[in-house]
Amino acid sequence: MTRMPPLDAATLLMAIAVIDTVACIVWLALGEVLRIAPRAARRLSAYHGLCALAWWPALPASMERLVALPLDVIAAGLLAAGVRGLMRVRYGAPDIIAVVMLGLVATALTAGDPDLSSARAVSNIAGGVLALMAAWDVAIGAGFRAGLTAVVVTPYLVLAGGCLWRAGGLLGWMPSGLGVAGLGANAPLAMLRLVVDLTIATGLIALVMQRLIARVRHLTRRDALTGLLNRRAIEDHLARLQALTERGCANAVMVLDVDHFKRINDELGHAGGDAALQHLAAVLGETLRDTDCFGRLGGEEFAVLLPDTDLDGAMLVAERLRGLLQKHPLAWGDKLWPISASFGVATMRAGDAHGHGALSRADAAMYAAKARGRNRVLRAAGEAEFA
Repeated sequence: MTRMPPLDAATLLMAIAVIDTVACIVWLALGEVLRIAPRAARRLSAYHGLCALAWWPALPASMERLVALPLDVIAAGLLAAGVRGLMRVRYGAPDIIAVVMLGLVATALTAGDPDLSSARAVSNIAGGVLALMAAWDVAIGAGFRAGLTAVVVTPYLVLAGGCLWRAGGLLGWMPSGLGVAGLGANAPLAMLRLVVDLTIATGLIALVMQRLIARVRHLTRRDALTGLLNRRAIEDHLARLQALTERGCANAVMVLDVDHFKRINDELGHAGGDAALQHLAAVLGETLRDTDCFGRLGGEEFAVLLPDTDLDGAMLVAERLRGLLQKHPLAWGDKLWPISASFGVATMRAGDAHGHGALSRADAAMYAAKARGRNRVLRAAGEAEFA
């Protein structure tokens, strides 16, 4: 049986260049076609494109100082900047730019030295520092669980360690023969770089896909007009609250409906009606607790789920919301248009099917409030005996 010859460094470098070329195209498509983190995607596309140029085996050796090493530093800076953009960390990139500029200047200062060891060491130090910065940004911004975050951070640490290890060898800080040779003459090092490139690209694309899925899930649970929870999301939260009600927790449901909404639509048009609903969502949403669930059931009807709230507390909340809405008219055109709503309040009871009973009782109380003159709060029928 004939054994396959081991992969040499030149073949591995070709594979790295091909992978970087493909990654360059993928990130360009993600940013420009799908509009996913366009700025960060452009930086990562440029990173992979520069890596493909820097590591392409056909590049003449005489161009290493002028082209390959500066491209390595710039590419490392683009990787760090692209990662920082994807992680959505709040600080900018002046530190990344500073490291890249220092690396380029230090590389240029070695121009008079015929030995490339100093230039290669500078390039590796800059690349190692930038890889560590990228690792830090991934660690604080990935949003994965600790174990998965550690897996995603590892290739950056390996890349940083490899760069700094080689720089130490090039500067004579460690015995010769410890992996000082470059990728073109060191197949194991080239294989390590290939694995690192693959894992970095895979980890970042996985992060993008995870955030894209989270965005889709968010959109499927949100009302497109107001940004509040939609009916499906409200019913899911209602079922969870019902499970807590079965264990003895006090929870309440509030249903409200905009008064004379047809008149608003007729006088202001559909755009004005939409603005009125958005206005209500903004005004009432600011005063609710983070634990409360505020959503749009449909049309001009809304619901608020109040965890750990008894009937008296729910009535107080509803009255506060009613008064708040009345005090904040809608500014439309050059006029202020008064907005009011009718509220129905009910407590959740053990035995209700997924909490739908409480929602129905609150809805009936809301219609009773409308029948009694609108712009008022009513508790559901029979609530006194359960309070």
